[in-house]
Amino acid sequence: AVVSTQSTGELAADESEPYKPAPPKYNSAKEKERLRDIMVFGTDKPPTLPKPVPAPPKPPKDRFDEIQEEIEERREFLAEMERLGQAEAHRVEIETEISQYIREMEVIDRKRTEELERLKESQ
Repeated sequence: AVVSTQSTGELAADESEPYKPAPPKYNSAKEKERLRDIMVFGTDKPPTLPKPVPAPPKPPKDRFDEIQEEIEERREFLAEMERLGQAEAHRVEIETEISQYIREMEVIDRKRTEELERLKESQ
């Protein structure tokens, strides 16, 4: 005869618990990435990409050149308004802005000329 140390009630309780598998010993997400790399690159290590070289910073735009572009934009706007028959409504304002820009350009030009003269004298 079979001798059991457990009562029949304890055996029934052990049999009714659902099976719980042991937790996996590997990270399935990492394993998927590794297998993906093997399929894509032929190895589990993806090739190292060269570091992107940052683009050299653009030199700051010269204020004199900016002013020239602004004046040209104002003249183009005024020409467009003349084609549309609306130039008189904007002419005074645009011409005032242009004259202010020209004055600013003259100041910049004077400063540059003075710098050049100083450099010539120091040589």
